[in-house]
Amino acid sequence: MAAAPRSFSSSAFTSSLTTGTGGYSIRKVKLPLPCKSGDRASESERAEKRLPNPFWRYKADRECPQYFTSAFGTKIMGMHHNDSGIVLMIDVRTRSVVLGPRTNYPAFPIYFPVGVDKLFALDSACLELCRLPLVRPDSDSDSGSSSTDETESDSDSESDSYGKWLWRQLQVPPFCTRDVASYAVHSDGQSQSILVSVKGEETVATFTFDMGKFVWECLGEWTLPFTGPGHFDRKLKALVGLSKDPEAFGYLYACNVPSAGDRPCPAPAWKCSKEKVFSELPADRHVSANLIYMENRRKYCLVECVWVEEDNACQVKIKEDKADQVLLEKSEADQRGRHMYRLMTFSLKYDKKDDLRVKCGRVRYYEVPNTVSAESIREDPVAFWL
Repeated sequence: MAAAPRSFSSSAFTSSLTTGTGGYSIRKVKLPLPCKSGDRASESERAEKRLPNPFWRYKADRECPQYFTSAFGTKIMGMHHNDSGIVLMIDVRTRSVVLGPRTNYPAFPIYFPVGVDKLFALDSACLELCRLPLVRPDSDSDSGSSSTDETESDSDSESDSYGKWLWRQLQVPPFCTRDVASYAVHSDGQSQSILVSVKGEETVATFTFDMGKFVWECLGEWTLPFTGPGHFDRKLKALVGLSKDPEAFGYLYACNVPSAGDRPCPAPAWKCSKEKVFSELPADRHVSANLIYMENRRKYCLVECVWVEEDNACQVKIKEDKADQVLLEKSEADQRGRHMYRLMTFSLKYDKKDDLRVKCGRVRYYEVPNTVSAESIREDPVAFWL
């Protein structure tokens, strides 16, 4: 049975899995607390648990996890195609649903949530911005005052934008979005920018989009060292992301923020972690992974899907009241292992030698329901911390 991947989030984590009838199940998963000592926890300390019951069920086309994103504080959005053209935004804190507009026929979107009021969507030959609906000012408010939000709203094509969800078309990106290799959002309190590295047949470069000026610039003919999304760590003053290159597979890169001076700027310095964050157990085979940054705690969580080889071929059935939580018994010939979600929480620090070290790791495993298809499992887990 075809099934779509999962998505995690929240004060715990939220996981999204398809049910037998199609669609996704959103779940909150409690994270393993980092150990208090300065050392990494041993993989032998791992604890195995069942996934919790669904927090919410979301009906949409399966095999399309790329249309999920977090945005506007504690909301999860599904941008899947539908006849109504309306997006359901699920607030995981209030357990409520808000309706909003979806982007114009998303194809291969990359989403950039910024703060609690902005969502940028980078897609095929376009960049769009969605903002929280504007609140109409009181009549007795100071009409002479202005803000960044008011200035931006005045330039929108629709003047009557109060109380409406609107997408705004921005400058077309100067690269093919299918060639995007890595990306991140950087905010230093004074300015905000989106960084995108591309690796194509004709272009190998890194570009920046200034969120204040709404313009793209080429930083130089180099790329960020990590693969996929990166996270700005204020304590390290660096962009942190996973390495999926063969020579450093499963390690972390911490890359200095590119210079804001003259263009083009030189490639920023970076460091590779001394420790590997992917599982190193002989029985675990890596399948996919996603790195989540818990900014308010200055911690990280790696969500890794692994194939665990089993010594005992026959697996015990786990009975739950939900259809997608049943792992069926299989014959010895068919069952040689199982897929597991491996959650590892940890912190990153520079040591006295200025080496990048993984500290206070704690690992927990969750069983992957058998309704999740092989195609879905091979995709990186969609995960959020809200």
